[in-house]
Amino acid sequence: MYIVTNTTKIKKNEAHKLIERFDKVGQIESMEGFIDLEVLETKKLRDHDEVVIVTRWEDEASFKGWMKSDAFKNSHKHEGEGKRPDFILDNEIGFYEVKVVRRAVARVS
Repeated sequence: MYIVTNTTKIKKNEAHKLIERFDKVGQIESMEGFIDLEVLETKKLRDHDEVVIVTRWEDEASFKGWMKSDAFKNSHKHEGEGKRPDFILDNEIGFYEVKVVRRAVARVS
């Protein structure tokens, strides 16, 4: 499994503006190799908000397919124009290959 995170620093009290963009079905859900997407809001920050978008893929090739797709280009149009929403201060992308997964075990009552 391959995981990509987009950690976005946002103006204080404006995290909801980014979160709302992900609160609907988009084109990523139909991409080959896509597993799921989570939107996390970091808590207890003083000076800014932070939202982390986590996408899980079957493998790196599936993620790269998304990056090259028209669906990706359409959903990131503002970036191609050199623009980003004014509430976004900064962002950082992380790439991870999953090495170990542990699951809860069934509990006997």
